[in-house]
Amino acid sequence: MSEQAVLIPNVLPPSPYEVALLPWEDTGAFACLREEYFSAYSPSGPAERHILEQIVWCDWRRRRLVLGERALHMASLDSRTSGERRDALSRRALAVSGGTRPEISSAGAIKNGDDEDAETEQMWAGMVEQAETSEQLLEANSKDCYAQALACLPEETAEWFLETCETEEKYNQDRESLQRFITAEVLPFFRKHLAGAQAGPTVRLQAWGESLDPHRMDRLMQLDERLTRQYEKLLGMLERARRSTAPRPALSAANPVR
Repeated sequence: MSEQAVLIPNVLPPSPYEVALLPWEDTGAFACLREEYFSAYSPSGPAERHILEQIVWCDWRRRRLVLGERALHMASLDSRTSGERRDALSRRALAVSGGTRPEISSAGAIKNGDDEDAETEQMWAGMVEQAETSEQLLEANSKDCYAQALACLPEETAEWFLETCETEEKYNQDRESLQRFITAEVLPFFRKHLAGAQAGPTVRLQAWGESLDPHRMDRLMQLDERLTRQYEKLLGMLERARRSTAPRPALSAANPVR
């Protein structure tokens, strides 16, 4: 066998805090964090290793607070939002807006994004335009205006009208009934949904703002401040321990101790 020295990897012993990891926490990420600290500080002796273990654990707990803050916001969102149309949060968000009451729920608003809202708005705007065109054709009262207006409507809306004529006596399959149906039923329905798509960003901002629970957040920030002070204190302890174990320079014969 060669007399050349064999390098043995410096494997860290198990952390005394590993048993305190929560079941869903990543043990690999914790081990990686610990290795980074030990590599950066290279502790010498049990005192420095003990302090460094505490520093690692303090840092890990501070990182938990990031997850805790997100959880607070999500819990608050869940308690304040609803899938019900024109729910309380949506009404608060649109309290100063006038006109048509938007057909929107706060839960639906936070699930969508700006792109989804823009796509939905474009769809409802097109349907409003079709209904208004049909209404104008009927108002002109030209030849075959009923058939033209019915064909101009979205297919599902035309079917809605024909089915309503079969179930409600106040509507017949004629120009006057279709005009009343568009004015009283179709356009208000379409405009409410269009307003709902347009109100999406406003409702989302309201929901995100209300997700901040200042009382619970204050307790979280107090814990963060306490852990930060503890972290800084431990770093100071480690620095003092390193200075106390650092080799002292040899005394020169020309400068003896008196």
